[in-house]
Amino acid sequence: MNNTARDGDRSDEQYTSIGPTQNTRADYQPARVRLMRAAPSPEVVASAEYLLTKPDAYLHRRRYLDLIAQTPGPDGTSITDYAAAERYLLDTATAYRRTIRERLLSPVTGEFR
Repeated sequence: MNNTARDGDRSDEQYTSIGPTQNTRADYQPARVRLMRAAPSPEVVASAEYLLTKPDAYLHRRRYLDLIAQTPGPDGTSITDYAAAERYLLDTATAYRRTIRERLLSPVTGEFR
């Protein structure tokens, strides 16, 4: 088969002056798709809303923003990684809830913690 032959199926090939080159679907994405981000899970949203009700919400917000990582992508665009920031929200909200639960369930000794 001739490598420069163009059949009607161009879904997975990019044609150049020297012939087709194979591309995977992950290599090429329209610009609007590359700029989209999946919505955070409902647990992350609930954790963020819970932490924003706390008196030290500004500290949590600052820490969350510090954990968002910007890395260069293979095509030179910037990729934003929210994984560590979202994990921080989940872990911190869980720790707050655990602390409150322990305070409510602990025997009253007459002392404040």
